[in-house]
Formats: sequence, structure tokens, C-alpha cells
Amino acid sequence: MTRDRWLWAVLLLGAALRLYGLGERSLSYDECQQFWASQGSFLISNREITLDPPLFPALLHLHSLVGRSETWLRLLPCLLGILGIPAVYVLGYRLAGDRLTARVAAFFFSLAPYPIRYSQSLRVYSLTLWLCALLLAAWLAALENNNPHRRWCVAALAGLGLLAMYGVVWLAGALLAVLLFLPALRKVPGRVRLACTLGAGMAAAVPLYVISLPTQMAQGTPPTFYEDKFLPRDSLPGALEFLGKGTLDLFGYYSFIHPASGALFGALAVLGMIRLGRTREVSASVGVFVVAVAGAAAASALRLYPFGATRQMLYAAPLFYVFAAGGITSLRSWVRGWVTAILLAVIAAGCGVFLYRYHREPGGQEMRPVANYLAHHAQSGDRILVNKDAIPQFRFYYHGDPEAVTWGRETVIRDYVAEVNDVIDSAPPRRWWLVFSHGWTEDRRARLVAVDARFVLTDRFEAHRAAAYLFAPRAEGASAPPER
Repeated sequence: MTRDRWLWAVLLLGAALRLYGLGERSLSYDECQQFWASQGSFLISNREITLDPPLFPALLHLHSLVGRSETWLRLLPCLLGILGIPAVYVLGYRLAGDRLTARVAAFFFSLAPYPIRYSQSLRVYSLTLWLCALLLAAWLAALENNNPHRRWCVAALAGLGLLAMYGVVWLAGALLAVLLFLPALRKVPGRVRLACTLGAGMAAAVPLYVISLPTQMAQGTPPTFYEDKFLPRDSLPGALEFLGKGTLDLFGYYSFIHPASGALFGALAVLGMIRLGRTREVSASVGVFVVAVAGAAAASALRLYPFGATRQMLYAAPLFYVFAAGGITSLRSWVRGWVTAILLAVIAAGCGVFLYRYHREPGGQEMRPVANYLAHHAQSGDRILVNKDAIPQFRFYYHGDPEAVTWGRETVIRDYVAEVNDVIDSAPPRRWWLVFSHGWTEDRRARLVAVDARFVLTDRFEAHRAAAYLFAPRAEGASAPPER
């Protein structure tokens, strides 16, 4: 691998795309939630805030001891995302046995939108992609040479994967099931020992794996196969239609979101499965992919969150990129290789469109400029009422007087104005800054006309999906200022 110059070129390209603009956006609501989940006793705070397994918060806890800037914090998932490129290359080489397919798989992974986006987001996803690619590659290596070192590598990666994301249980379970029951693997030397070692690695992770699972499953969050919908159980045609659309959407999620992309790259992945599926390792990998994805779809039918959610299905993405790469390279004999070249150009063009939009359009909620505005315009004696949905970001960016802050308890999707009026009515007349971010829209801003008539809007600062509004005791002739 280290001697493959094409891999190094792809790796440098992928690294540049992931590092560019790393700190240009404010940390979003979800990223700030992840940050606070890693602070203090992260086993407890992570369960109470993010409801994910504790591996990424543990890494972030150590990483944040050095610094807390946006660039530094996001550097952790970014480095994990960069490491995912050679991991997918190794998986492709193990699975296909040729460098061209491995290079194309790494190229696809390095340019696919969501691996790039997740590398610039303080979330668990780039860690999950990296670990799942390594787990699959280690499993294939153990099938080839089942020595103790390789078996324990598989066990360790399975345990770490479970501690990264709950949905990885489908991948680990599929590896175990295929190993035990697929006829093509029954003659693999040491198959039972590998299965036992894999099961031991999974079992070792269970105590930490379940530490927040009961809380998460009690939240009632809708499980999804792609969108926030349930698999219909009373109509077979409806269920089949939903599963078909969900599969195309899932392939689009792995590639370029648009339905046509899901159909194109899904067809290439199926072609790759057929063309590559002449060895027991490939047929076993196809079985793992199908069983793991089917498990998540079944969880959607049973309404089990987090096991039926789309993002929990990232464990199958590395295999998807390898299968799609196999489909692309299998067409290199068509029209003197032009079909393969065009498909690679489509990947590059799709990435270009994504990057243009991604860096031109704001994302998340821009709380950083709102906090900076407050730092320069809030006066001594002013009070700040932070809406419940803005608390994680405001806690991260605000460095002023904590005694001036009142933490809201009502979300913006409900009657937050009633809470505003109760709070400002319970205190002596003074100026109040109202701060919003997550879920803030123009429709919800329009409800501010119902704020206590004894106060008038005298200043405002609005960034992308975040804002601060100053309400002062009414004076004669006061009027709302223009938007900034």
C-alpha cells in the first residue's frame, strides 16, 4: 500500500478537501451537544446529552484538553476521516484482490459528500466509518489466514465499533452470522475459533455499549430507513414500495443524495457484487452487506430506535464503495475504457457541485457572530434570556457575566413567547436580550410581536439560524431597528 503512488495522490486530495474550511463555521447545536457530552464524567454526561456509546466522547475528552477552537476540535473527526481513505483502500484490495478496484474505492470514498461532511463535523460518524472499514478488512484477512493475532484484531475492532455507534451491532452480528451459517465458509480453517473470538470482542463491549441504550430507546425518536417514516406493516405493496425507495435513498445517502445517484451507484454496486462475487470472501461480504442492511430495515419495521436509523447504517458504507468500485472497474473494457473514465468523472463532478454548495451556503447555526455581537453591545445590567434550543451553543461561545444569563426551558417549536413574558415580568424593568439558534425560523421570529407590550424591540442581530434581539422598557417614539 505504501508503494502505491495513486493511493497517496487520492489520500492527499481527500485530506485537502477535509481540511479546507475546517473552522470557518460555528459549532452547530449537535456539535456543541457532543462537546459538552465529553466534558466532566463523560460516561454520565454522554448518556444524558447525546445517547451514543462512549468511545468518541472519551477521545474528544482527551483531545479537548489541548484546545477548544472550532478548528482544533474538528481536527479529531477530520483525521479519522482522512484515515478512512487508506482503510477503504485496504478493504478494497482484500476484497477484490487488485489495486485498481482499491484505488477507485478510495477515490469514491475521498470524494463522497457525507464522508467529507462528517470529517468536518464534531460527531461520531467519521470514527464509525474508519472502524467499520478496518473491521471488514481484518475479518477478510482472518478468513485468509486465521492466526491468533488476526482473530484478536477482529475482536478488538468489533468491540470498538460497537462503542462508536449502536448500529454497528448489525455489522458485527452479520459477520458472526455469515461466518457460522454461510455454506461457502464452512471449510475455512479455524472458522469456529474466529467466531468465538469475534463473539468475545462483542461481549466485552456490552457493559459500555448498553450504558446509554435504555435511555435512548425510551426517547421515542422515530426510526428511519431514510426519512422519518415507519415501514408499513398492514400493506404488502406499500411495504415493498417503501423498502425499494428506502434502498435507493440509502444508496443516494452513501453517494450523492439525488435519486438518480442512488439508482446509478446502486446499480454499479450490484454489478460489482456480481462481478466480484466469484470467491468465497466476496460472496461472504455480499452476505454481510445484505444481512446487516436487512437487519436495520427490520428494526425500522419494529420501530426500534436507534437500530433503524439511516445514520446508524453507515457501517455498510465502506462495503458499498468497494462494490461500486468493482462495478466501475468491471466496465473498463467497454468503449476502450471511456465508460469507466466517465463514471470517475461523474464522481469528481458530483463532489465539485457538493463542495461549491457546502462552502458557499451557511450550515448549522451561526452562534459565534451572535455571541461576538453581544460581547460588544450588551451593557452592564442587561439580562440575557437564552432559549432552550440555543443553550449548548451559547454555553460554548459566551464568555461574559454568567449572572446575567437566564436559561430558558421552552423550545422554539412550542409557545416560547409565553416563557419570555413570564421571565421578563418576574424581574425589575431592564433590558433583555433574547437569544435563539437551533430551530429558529422567520415564522418563529414573527411571534415576537406578542412579547410584553411594555417592552419594545430596539436592537437585533441575525446570523444564519441564530439571532439576538434586545427588548427594552418602552419609551415614547421607540421603533424596531432595521435588520443587521
